[in-house]
Amino acid sequence: MAMEIVRVVEQAHESEIVSLAYNRARKEIYSCADGDRTIKVWDSRNGQLLRVQQGHKGMVTCVNFSNIIRLLFSGSIDNTVGIWTEKGVNLQMVSVGGPVFSLAWDDRRRFLIVGGHSVINIYKVDMGEARKMSQQQRSVTSGIKDSTGGPGASADMPQILRRVYQPLKGPELCHSDVVKCIVVTDTGKIMSGGFDKAICIYEFDKLDKPREAFQRMRKCHTAAIVSMAYDHTANCILSGSIDGSMKVWSMEGRLLDKFENINDQPVCAAYVPPINMYWASGRFGRLVAYDPRAPSNVTEYVRDANSLDRFRVSLLFAPLGTDMLLGATRQGQLIMWQHNKQAAYRMFRKHEDWVEAVVVVPVKGADDADADEIFSAGADGKVLRWQLDTEENCDIYECIEEIQLHTKNIHAITYSPALGCLVTGGEDALIRVHYLSGQIPTFNDVPLPTSITDHEARVTGLALLKNNLLASVSFDRSLRIWDLTTMKTVAVVPGAHDTPIQCLEYCPERDELATCGMGNKVKVWDVKRPSAVRPKLVLNHADHDAADSDDEEGGSRARKTNMMWLTRSDMPNLPTATNPLVEETIKKAARDVPEVTQVRWVGYRGVWATAADDDMLRLWGTDGTKLHQFAYTGGSVQALYVDNVNKLLVAAMLDKAVCVYDLDDPIPRATYKGHTDVVRGISYLHSADCYITASWDKSLRLWFTPGGPRHGAGVVVPKQPAGGLKEGAGLGLGGEEEEDEEHFVSSYEKAHPLEVPRALTEANQWQLLKAIGVLEDDKVGKKGRARAFKVEDAREDETRDDPGTLGAKLNDLGKELLHEINAMARQRKIAMDHTDAGSAAGSGAERVPIAGRRARPQGLNLGKR
Repeated sequence: MAMEIVRVVEQAHESEIVSLAYNRARKEIYSCADGDRTIKVWDSRNGQLLRVQQGHKGMVTCVNFSNIIRLLFSGSIDNTVGIWTEKGVNLQMVSVGGPVFSLAWDDRRRFLIVGGHSVINIYKVDMGEARKMSQQQRSVTSGIKDSTGGPGASADMPQILRRVYQPLKGPELCHSDVVKCIVVTDTGKIMSGGFDKAICIYEFDKLDKPREAFQRMRKCHTAAIVSMAYDHTANCILSGSIDGSMKVWSMEGRLLDKFENINDQPVCAAYVPPINMYWASGRFGRLVAYDPRAPSNVTEYVRDANSLDRFRVSLLFAPLGTDMLLGATRQGQLIMWQHNKQAAYRMFRKHEDWVEAVVVVPVKGADDADADEIFSAGADGKVLRWQLDTEENCDIYECIEEIQLHTKNIHAITYSPALGCLVTGGEDALIRVHYLSGQIPTFNDVPLPTSITDHEARVTGLALLKNNLLASVSFDRSLRIWDLTTMKTVAVVPGAHDTPIQCLEYCPERDELATCGMGNKVKVWDVKRPSAVRPKLVLNHADHDAADSDDEEGGSRARKTNMMWLTRSDMPNLPTATNPLVEETIKKAARDVPEVTQVRWVGYRGVWATAADDDMLRLWGTDGTKLHQFAYTGGSVQALYVDNVNKLLVAAMLDKAVCVYDLDDPIPRATYKGHTDVVRGISYLHSADCYITASWDKSLRLWFTPGGPRHGAGVVVPKQPAGGLKEGAGLGLGGEEEEDEEHFVSSYEKAHPLEVPRALTEANQWQLLKAIGVLEDDKVGKKGRARAFKVEDAREDETRDDPGTLGAKLNDLGKELLHEINAMARQRKIAMDHTDAGSAAGSGAERVPIAGRRARPQGLNLGKR
């Protein structure tokens, strides 16, 4: 879950962009730049320039779009506020008596707040006048006439903006310098920041008495305030200043928190609702991210997923009610972020080499609440222990311990809750046991060894069995079972496979182990008696039809195999192709395709799941029958995890992506992308309802499950605008889209929902069809119907459309539909009559005719038809 850059417009303006606005319905972005008298309109879906709006005589300093009445407002140093339709028609240039530096819109009251030099003006939009001018402008095909309210209009002409209150002038009732930013809150307050370092607060309910409504907080920053943002969730205000700091304020003007030395340039602050974070422009243009729950700087944990270092951003704007974030650079670039629910939520880096495996250990927190610890194993032979930083309260895991257990790669790790120990297997052919308490148990008063050295090659799989038993597999092709309470061997199956074993899985319900080597067979072993392990069945992935056809052709067609890399003699310490062992391995690999890479027991389904390099996931019954298979994309599966909590299967592909599958649907429920190298380990964090992945890119990443976080995690649903006016309903600008794509339900509609008329209910559909002439009435004879058809044909001849026109085609289509409905009704009537006759004859009862009786077809559904 992160903000992903979806589009970048290079050189949107020749100079620095100073203000942005967004039209949700049309997906359009409005921008203005330093020294530019125009407004540029961009399509957010493809980044194309749609038009350039001209009309101001001076630099445009700010833009603001109202999604309620669908009008764009622009402020300029030419002492005017421009009013534009969403199609770019200039309705009016309203003089406000001084340069304009900031604009804000109040959805609830339909007020426009205009900030100038030491003054704030509040206007109400006259919707009737706006409609009238819009109708006049639609008849104008070129330019804007002064007589319709342009820059040269007379002062006594009707104005769209009507002043509601007297101007709030400083220093008594306003700032003593430029009013740079204005925010309207949900609680009915206006908060403004200016070059005088102060924040002014006004209450709407008391504006009739300005002195009672006004409150000033002096010296809020040590330099001018240049940006403000409103956190709708926490109901607080962010302010950014030229002094390089960002501060958080309550609605009463109390300082809640401050972040200093963010930047050596003016700080632009923004609240990002989709991920519940504060973003600010930091040093060297790099963005800084803060989690407001702590609050804490979480930049290093979200930097890559949100591309915070990619551009030198100087302006941020988060459109309300969307999942977007807009940004701009001093070089005139326009950047668009969009919320990606399937992006990484957090990322942690501490390993110095590849991360090969990860395991989650449930523990009890300080307040006896459920928590999780993470243990990650790397190619440097270290296991890192991660704990949740409860003081920060922003889902940050800190590495609290580094444990050196091996000298080479760690390929497998598991945890024994009963013994409180980690068990790891590595490239050095060792199995190491590490007790988290630091106390090594004893057997016969002798401390138990913490290493098992019986394997002769890398240990690739570990599984905990019942009664504190451990199963392990290795590249030495053996399967071994150990007693962790005595550290002694219980059973050994040498040569369990013909090839090195690369995966091991345990089924606790059936006391079975599954192993797969570098071939097309998965072997299932019965371990009910651990000292007498016996093979139970084989899951054969070979395509027998293809094998038979190859044999018939005399082996002329080479079988696909991924073992030919063994012939590469340029790799150090690699035998050449003339080595008999290499030739035999390649020969076997040619027979053993597809190669199975992963096997897991799906507890919630009671089946085995396997992944092979033919890009197929297969499900197997406990008797060895193949139940189902479906294809996947992305290359061979490198790691497979069964989420028994959410009943999902998680697979890490060779293309570095992680896919989440519902076994009933071959289409992934989610696809997680962000790792820059192969993912080798997957686990599940119960406390946060998210997956954790370990990758060769040396990082651990958290990803929310497809159902979303169930435990908060700082996720916020964007709020709808306040006020009872439906978006687009305030100004009917004929020909324009009147509805937003987001469905708005008014309070009246909630209290009085729409009901289906009685005539349209299923019980009355037959009568309705007859009434409108769709079905024929049995009471009308053949002559009557023929007479009616003649009359109808005569009427049609009078109003018939020309052949080939759209009207003629629609008429033909309507006739075909009526014919089909009549035919269907007749068939159902005949069927019902036969059913009634058969039931009467079967019961031996005499059928009594009823006057006007007829069979009514059941379940006739007009909507489906």
